[in-house]
Amino acid sequence: MNRISYILIIGLLALMSCEPFVAEKSELGPVPTASFEIIPGNTPNEFTLRNTTEGAFLTQWDMGSAGKAEGEEAQVTIIFKGDYEISMTTFARGGHATTSQSLTVTQDDPSACGGNLKLLTGCGTKVWKLAPEAAAMHIGPSLTETWWGNSEGDVSSRACHFDDEYIFSSDGTFEYDNKGAFWADVDGNQNVTPGDLGLPEGCNDATSWPAKYKVWDSNTHTFNINEDQLTVVGEGAWIGLYKIGTTDEVDRPQSSVTYSIQSITETRMVLFADYGWGVWRITLTSN
Repeated sequence: MNRISYILIIGLLALMSCEPFVAEKSELGPVPTASFEIIPGNTPNEFTLRNTTEGAFLTQWDMGSAGKAEGEEAQVTIIFKGDYEISMTTFARGGHATTSQSLTVTQDDPSACGGNLKLLTGCGTKVWKLAPEAAAMHIGPSLTETWWGNSEGDVSSRACHFDDEYIFSSDGTFEYDNKGAFWADVDGNQNVTPGDLGLPEGCNDATSWPAKYKVWDSNTHTFNINEDQLTVVGEGAWIGLYKIGTTDEVDRPQSSVTYSIQSITETRMVLFADYGWGVWRITLTSN
């Protein structure tokens, strides 16, 4: 048998072996055409999100700063007025698809100051700071296993970090106040991050922020909170460390950052961001 004949036979066998797979795959059906409806509830802040996609068996909802949900039908309450982009990803036998709609909430929920919003704001305005204790800032493979955590001594040596104020008001306002100085942090290789920050690790005067990172300075933003998540919204909004993003560490300001809530009381709050490769945990206290 010559080489060309051998190659032809091998190719034919490979094609024949693929045919059942191709036939099986085609039987799964087409990629779904995603669609959903938003049904107003009994108040201007209550809505039902209903998947109208044919053949769907799994549905995920992303409401941006208003949080996330799952299920073919989701009952949601959006506390604060504003414009929201509602994104739905739906899965069917033929694959998955995503579609979005805009939703305008016309008023703040007048009866919403309860639950985590009440704990966070006291139904007024409440100031939070990093807890003055070891491991208030923690990173590790899990919430309980630690690669690095600040020491008790860092509460003093990082005074410009531990005096930062994170101020939450029940009208949805979030204010960050660094008291005139900020902590320039390092990455895992002990290099100041972002790489072009141009400042030494440690406390730096707030006037030292380069123009492209100035939005990380003291500023006023907004927030949303639900049972599981706290989201600060606005270019450069953050809590704990500017490099902690929603899905990974970041080297540029974000339009919003979402933190998962491990626990919250009137005086103590533990937030975290799980990246798969590691977990940042932030512990804050309020007097």
